Formats: sequence, C-alpha cells, structure tokens
Amino acid sequence: MNPSTALLAADRLDVRIGPRLLLRQLCMQVRRGERWAVLGRNGAGKSTLLRQLAGLGEGPAPVLLGGTALSALSPRALAQQRAFLPSQPRDRFGIAVLHAVTLAQHSVDDAAAMDCLRRVDAAHLAHRHVLQLSAGERQRVALAQVLAQRTPLLLLDEPVSFQDPAHQGLVARLLRGLPQQGIVFAAHDVNWVAHVATHVLGLVPGGQWIAGPVGQALQAHPLQRLYGCDWQRVPRQDGPDLWLPV
Repeated sequence: MNPSTALLAADRLDVRIGPRLLLRQLCMQVRRGERWAVLGRNGAGKSTLLRQLAGLGEGPAPVLLGGTALSALSPRALAQQRAFLPSQPRDRFGIAVLHAVTLAQHSVDDAAAMDCLRRVDAAHLAHRHVLQLSAGERQRVALAQVLAQRTPLLLLDEPVSFQDPAHQGLVARLLRGLPQQGIVFAAHDVNWVAHVATHVLGLVPGGQWIAGPVGQALQAHPLQRLYGCDWQRVPRQDGPDLWLPV
C-alpha cells in the first residue's frame, strides 16, 4: 500500500437501519496518525456506521480500505486491514484471557499477546476465564485483542465503556501513542474526546453530518446541533477547554 493512500475512504456512504436513514452521503478519509471520534446522540448510528466501515453491515458499501474496495477483500484480507472492537464483547465459552488474545493474532505469539495485555493493564488477567471478568476488564481485554491483530486501521466502538477514570486515562494515552495507525472510535464524553481525537465526525439528526479537526468541531454551535442542548465553555490554560451541557 502506498504510504499516501488513505487507510479508509468513504464516498457518499448512506447508513440505514431498515428503512430509516441514519446518515446520508458521508464522505471521509482516515490516514495514518489520525484519530477520528464519532459523536452523536443515542441511536444516531455510531455503532451501525462502524460496523459498516468494518465490512460487517448488510450489503455492499462504497468504502475503500487501503485503496481497495471493501467488497473486493476476502475475510483474511479484511482481518489484515482493520480490527473492530464492539461496544460490548459477548463470549460463549470460558476460554482463558491469554488464549482469547492469541486467537486475534495472525500467528500465535504468547509473548506479544502478553505485551498487549500489559499495555491495557490486563496482564494479571491472563489466566482468568473471559466469563469471569467484569465488564470493564472484558473491554480492556477486547482492546488487547484489537492491538494483537496488528492492523493499520482500528475501528473502536466505545473503547472506554465501563472504564474507571484511571483506565480512561490509560486508554487515552494508548490511542495517542499509535502514530502509525488510523483510528475511528465512537465515544460519548466530549471532554475525553478533546484529549484524544485529531478529528471529529458528528452525526446530526436527520442524516446530516459534520466533520473536521477536533478544535473546530468541539465548539458551542456544532455541539448544540449534535446533542440538541446548549453548552458552556470552561477555559483551561493547561489543556483543552472543558465543555459542560446546560
């Protein structure tokens, strides 16, 4: 893949649930080092969009991964191009955590799998069964699985769901420390997003959308369009301004 080629490109993508249009004619590109936060109200279509971009939606989508049409990629090629983190991983069998992470690898490497667990503060869980984990622990193990897949593109549905404040900070630092990958993630906390994202894709009710650098998107008017409420800015000298819904 040419280094200048976008890791992900959507060209006039419509996103639907049944007859309901959630997103109309989306055009976006994600390149290495970019971290796109997907924001919007509950039910706006964030999870559905991520599944569509990952090739898990119904029907073909006008999406390119690494310059190749999504529809032309085999399951193996998809697994080499993108990794997908669901918002709530569901397990049917009580396998060990370390085994779950190695299953995400293209070739088994226990040492590399343990390193992925250490990066998400889950190495101490390696020999626990996944069915014995709390929701927050399981989400961090799922993030370790995504890292173990070693793909250039990460599609993450609420990567800090169920996480305590310390682990929210850990995930923020982890995502900022992946300059060779492109990341698209759904989130709800706009102040957490301000510390992590380089860009924002906002899903506006009625199928509309806004997209741009994080500093432009996290402003009073765009936030009001996204969430239907007013926002108050709290200036800070040592980091991004805080935004409070009012």
